Amino acid sequence: MIWLEPVLVATAVLATDQASKALVLRAGPHQPGGDRRFVRVRRGLNRHGVLGSLSPPTLLALWGTTLVLVTLALCDEAIHRSILGPVGFGAAVGGATGNMLDRVRLGAIVDFIAIGWWPAFNLADVAIVSGAGLALLSML
Repeated sequence: MIWLEPVLVATAVLATDQASKALVLRAGPHQPGGDRRFVRVRRGLNRHGVLGSLSPPTLLALWGTTLVLVTLALCDEAIHRSILGPVGFGAAVGGATGNMLDRVRLGAIVDFIAIGWWPAFNLADVAIVSGAGLALLSML
């Protein structure tokens, strides 16, 4: 069982996510205006997202850890069939960890990528969705 790839990917995703959120938070509040670009940076603190109802941070951390451990137990062999599995799993875990860190530290998740009418999101969300997709694809 080799876990080097998922750990490296998760660490890189977590570092990139936290660095991007720090830059956005340091830039100051979003100035509303006539910006009509399709893709734009719009800082927001998401207090009501998918995990918003799981407040106290300890409950959230317990839920996240349990989810990761159950996934590991169920998918251990299947996830290592190709490189897509470990990379996808690492990306999803790194993204989830980044959002969980935000929720514990700030009480909200920092979202800043706005595309058209779609709700704002962040790099951790991209890593979670794409990573889960890659991990599932590797199991086929």
